[in-house]
Amino acid sequence: MLTDTPAWKALQTHHVEMRDQHLRDLFARDAGRFETFSLRLGDLLVDVSKHRVTGDTLRLLFALARQQQVETWRDRMFAGDKINSTEKRAVLHVALRNRSNRPILVDGKDVMPEVNEVL
Repeated sequence: MLTDTPAWKALQTHHVEMRDQHLRDLFARDAGRFETFSLRLGDLLVDVSKHRVTGDTLRLLFALARQQQVETWRDRMFAGDKINSTEKRAVLHVALRNRSNRPILVDGKDVMPEVNEVL
């Protein structure tokens, strides 16, 4: 079970260590906190600097993601693998957002013509 794993337990311990940290103190210790904990992608700004996160927080979150094989599941999703275990089918979130109309294959068949018809 996820909550019994070392990565999860490490995050729980970190949470206890961080829960009384005040953002004012985190910004006071790191004048470049905004630059460190924000990312701009075109017009999109992702800013987690105003959350109680540190470099350790991110390291622990990435460790949990690696432990749970998030990259493998992501790759399987993009490949059209049947990873929806409840419905035993592919998860086609990416097909709904496929503005380039790149073929997305499920069982060797491009699902984009059907997706576009529904959209």
